[in-house]
Amino acid sequence: VLPRAAVFIGGGVIAFELGHVYARAGVEVTILEALPHLLGGFDVEAVEQIRDVSERIGISIRTLAWVKRIDEADGRLRVTFVADGAECAVEADRVVNCAGRVANVEGLDLGAAVIVHREGRIEIDGHLRSRSNPDVYVCGDAVWNSPQLSPVATYEGGIVGRNIVDGPKHRPDYDHIPACLYSIPAVASVGLTEAKARERGLGVRIHLNDMQGWLTARTYAETVAWSKIIVEETTGRIVGAHMVGHAGEELIHIFALAMKHAITASQLADMVYGFPTFSADIRNML
Repeated sequence: VLPRAAVFIGGGVIAFELGHVYARAGVEVTILEALPHLLGGFDVEAVEQIRDVSERIGISIRTLAWVKRIDEADGRLRVTFVADGAECAVEADRVVNCAGRVANVEGLDLGAAVIVHREGRIEIDGHLRSRSNPDVYVCGDAVWNSPQLSPVATYEGGIVGRNIVDGPKHRPDYDHIPACLYSIPAVASVGLTEAKARERGLGVRIHLNDMQGWLTARTYAETVAWSKIIVEETTGRIVGAHMVGHAGEELIHIFALAMKHAITASQLADMVYGFPTFSADIRNML
């Protein structure tokens, strides 16, 4: 049975993906995030774009909202939280915990192998070996410093396998692995955010595009079509790409490929793309 109202605790990827499904099915959706920012790891301006869309379809979003308790109330659930110094409450038929997941390692008796972990995450060296016991390799959700994504786990598993066979020679490279949020519209990202690029002291050019008026966006009646491409000034290398809508969950792989193989922004713009396609817009994004 479809609930009348749902509350998501945590403002991450799962909350936005499932929140969009519920909201578009007519459910009253509330997202409560304890931190000041939503969707950590994504570019701030991209997050602003998807937040605007989410609120436009009726999702209520509260940041700096600390959940204190959940009580039963007349057959429903009352979520009590503190925001802006005041205690607030919202009632729902379903409450979803989206505050992050913990790797299921409790039944492995890791202490017997002298493997130190904290909340399911294991500290590793550069070759994916446990720091406290280098004879043990780690991959997937238990790795303390990599995204908890299934393709990342598969990638790490391959490296672990090669290191077991070859010895500790292979290291993961996370710089060119894209991340996607499958809301409607989708959000896609690879490489550095603008804030991270400037934090590292890189001299960069920011190519910011509102593509709603472009032919492709009008053809598909996109409500949001936005991109930010970050290019290093001295080399022309693409160091980050961020998209909302505009088939970004597919186009982001072209940017990831360019970054991995040092294809410059000008070389990517010089490509001849099939027209009319979303890919043909890449040259104009740069």
